This record gives sequence, structure tokens and C-alpha cells, in this order.
Amino acid sequence: MKAIVSVENLVSQFVLNFWTPVFVGIFLAIVFYALRPRNKALFDAAAKLPLRED
Repeated sequence: MKAIVSVENLVSQFVLNFWTPVFVGIFLAIVFYALRPRNKALFDAAAKLPLRED
């Protein structure tokens, strides 16, 4: 029995083989940036913005 190659199968394999690792890498870069100690003061200031009175 011959396997049927369809556009859906090709697109699915492309997404699994290419875009999944790309998005995992982007996610890990964002987490690394957010958890760096150097950015703590910046994020603390941003967290207090809604409570600040001008």
C-alpha cells in the first residue's frame, strides 16, 4: 500500500520539525530575560505603576 502524501501532512511535518523548536527557543529566551537579577528593579517599578498616584 502506497502512502498518500498530502499538503496537510507536509505542513504538519514542517510545523513539527521547524516552528516548534523556534518557538521553544523564543520562550526560553523570554524566561531567561525575565528571571535575570539585573531586571528585577525594572519589573518591580512596572508592577507598582497601577498603584502610583501622579
